[in-house]
Amino acid sequence: MNEISHKLRILTLIRLDAQRLFERIKEREIEYMHIFSSKRTREHFPRIFDNRYDEMKISDLKVCEPETIVALNSFYHMVDEMRWYLFCTEDMPGTVQDNVGRYIHELEELHQTLQLYLNADLESRLEENKIKEGESIL
Repeated sequence: MNEISHKLRILTLIRLDAQRLFERIKEREIEYMHIFSSKRTREHFPRIFDNRYDEMKISDLKVCEPETIVALNSFYHMVDEMRWYLFCTEDMPGTVQDNVGRYIHELEELHQTLQLYLNADLESRLEENKIKEGESIL
């Protein structure tokens, strides 16, 4: 596997991880908030917030452009803020619901920005790969 192909794989994994994480946070909100408010348990939250980014190495992130790294940091920082809030809050369920809505709104904006940068990185790497393949044929 060449270096560009490796970069494409890493960028694709990062993009998919962020997408799946955001989808779980947003699309399962009603379910996890219902469990939290009715059972007063937090046991289900780790599965909602599970992601690969937490386990990534700096060397994997080196494939990203600086702007993408900033967008990744902003998105996952907000995810961490939301996770911390849900694991530690003593707020009443109504207040928690309001705050979760705010977090999701902010995450949606950060996720859209992140996807723009990741897609631009991927397009750039694909173009690089086409050029390299063209050179190797000649």
